Amino acid sequence: MSSASATRAASTAAEHDTRVLARYVAAVTALGLFAIAQSVTTLITVPRVAEWLLLSVLAVAFGRLSVRVPGVPVHASMSDTFLFTSAMLFGPAPATVAMAADGFILSWRRGHSADRMLFNAANPALSLWLGAQAFLAVYGATPLAAQAVALDTLVGPLALMAGVHFLLTSSLTATAAALERGLRPFDVWRRHFAVLGVSHAASASAALVLALLVGKLGVLALAAVTPLVVIVYIGLQSRFGRLADAEQHVKQVDQLYMSTIRALSSAIDAKDGVTSSHIRRVQTYSVALAKEMGVSAAEDVKAIEAAALLHDTGKLAVPEHILNKPGKLTAAEFEAMKLHVDVGADILATIEFPYPVVPIVRAHHENWDGTGYPRGLRAEDIPIGARILSVVDCYDALTSDRPYRPAMTQTQATDILMERRGTMYDPAVVDAFLELLPSLGAVVDMEPNLGRAMHRLAAAREAAPAVPAPAPAPVLPSRLAAPQAALDSVARLVSGPPRISDVASLIAGDLRALVPDAEFVFYVTSTGGEKIVAEYATRAGLAGTGFDSIPLGERVSGWVAANRQQIINSDARLDLGPSASGTPLLYCVATPLVHDGRTAGVLTAYAATALSAESARRLSEIAPQVAQVLTDVAHTVPLRQAKVRLNRPDLRVAVSR
Repeated sequence: MSSASATRAASTAAEHDTRVLARYVAAVTALGLFAIAQSVTTLITVPRVAEWLLLSVLAVAFGRLSVRVPGVPVHASMSDTFLFTSAMLFGPAPATVAMAADGFILSWRRGHSADRMLFNAANPALSLWLGAQAFLAVYGATPLAAQAVALDTLVGPLALMAGVHFLLTSSLTATAAALERGLRPFDVWRRHFAVLGVSHAASASAALVLALLVGKLGVLALAAVTPLVVIVYIGLQSRFGRLADAEQHVKQVDQLYMSTIRALSSAIDAKDGVTSSHIRRVQTYSVALAKEMGVSAAEDVKAIEAAALLHDTGKLAVPEHILNKPGKLTAAEFEAMKLHVDVGADILATIEFPYPVVPIVRAHHENWDGTGYPRGLRAEDIPIGARILSVVDCYDALTSDRPYRPAMTQTQATDILMERRGTMYDPAVVDAFLELLPSLGAVVDMEPNLGRAMHRLAAAREAAPAVPAPAPAPVLPSRLAAPQAALDSVARLVSGPPRISDVASLIAGDLRALVPDAEFVFYVTSTGGEKIVAEYATRAGLAGTGFDSIPLGERVSGWVAANRQQIINSDARLDLGPSASGTPLLYCVATPLVHDGRTAGVLTAYAATALSAESARRLSEIAPQVAQVLTDVAHTVPLRQAKVRLNRPDLRVAVSR
């Protein structure tokens, strides 16, 4: 899927969530407005207007003494004591209207939108109206103001009213916040609203005392209870203030952890030759996939986020020539590579993470069918974080350029994931990832540092023609000799000091006879030893502009020069780059040319099909003699004669001074 399609898919999902939230808010608001309207129509029939009006004014006034709930945009009001008292003494109508006015005024003072102000007025009004109706249903249909107050019969109905009001208003608000933030409503309620039960219990207790005093003393009892409400406000403000400070401290510690983790991962990336954008994409994708699969606990999400950055920490103990080898690892090299899992986990075990990072790191190379390493875990014995990380890391690695191969297309990468589904990877994780993949593309597009160009490159590869374009007309690079110049090379060899290209052209003739389907490039180490330079190619333009010199350690031939190890049938495009686009050359065998402990250069054969192990062995056997000749020529040793001949299967170079 293209990045534009992915963006559209993500936008559609966001629009769907917005519509659900809007419908939910509209439904709650409509129900609340119904309760308010019903209360307004019955308000004129409520007796003792001065008393319930005074309670309503106090409720609205004390509503300004609100405290913010840490972590969410919600405030706890101090008005509930007077509202509960009003509901017990005079019925639902005065309390419901006062609650609506209190919620609307608070929301208006905070500059909320019109729909949010209506919701903040209707939601608590509806909850209190239903709570008051429950009180009357249990205690009796007549409000307390019209009868004697009995304490023993009042506690249960009051607790029911306070409980109904608290559970409804908190759950309705938590659901709206969860829909807005894409979280589970119960998680939001449990984390941010459950503590408000203490406030409602205290308000109900104060309301019980106030109702009893009003029944005995009248409105003068309000003077005795008002200080209690202020004390409750001060206590909650102190409690929530400490919670806010603790939350801020946790955020700061978490930021410190993540900053340290990113710094460490950057050091690992620098050694592994992997770009930081790959690591950040893996982190972003892993967290998104974890949430998609229902991993909601904050500590588990944080563990996956950290493990995505640090899972390759153990590669610090793996030699660079193995990490960046542009070809298949030998059995011994692979065993050395496997050690990075336990090494990394042991390093990270010395850090006291506040979330379980180490188990994910130790298991991120385990396979679903039990064939992975280092413990051979299988199926759900593998931590879910490790199962998620292995799928995401594989996909992004396949679609990224690496020292040993160019990036694959999205289609090729997803095909590989499907091939490994049920063997290497958890089928459920693969399915969830492929379903989430379109929206993940939008994440990359929104964050240029995560590699926006990746999708454009993938789209270009998808649209590329299957048949390579015809090769351009040969143009000889300035320093390279064509094989047709062999006669001129012989003349120069006989008449005076030769050039490296002269000797290489003669050697190349026999190499072509030895490996007839290959094209050869002779790379020679520069004077400073920081790069290898293409001095001769058997095909014009094969080592064209920009690719006629390769820094030591880079691409295939540069890696071979740095590590003095032969690479067999690696990707030719890693060396040739764009110059290979018009040729059918897909494979290369690069052989180091070493003489007297010094790397003279690299002899690289490029071919349309994979070269046989026998051909690679022969090139390796003749490499020391080629290196000696090139070294002698590079030191301008006068040559009287140069002979290149095949001796059985081996090529030997004889030089006489």
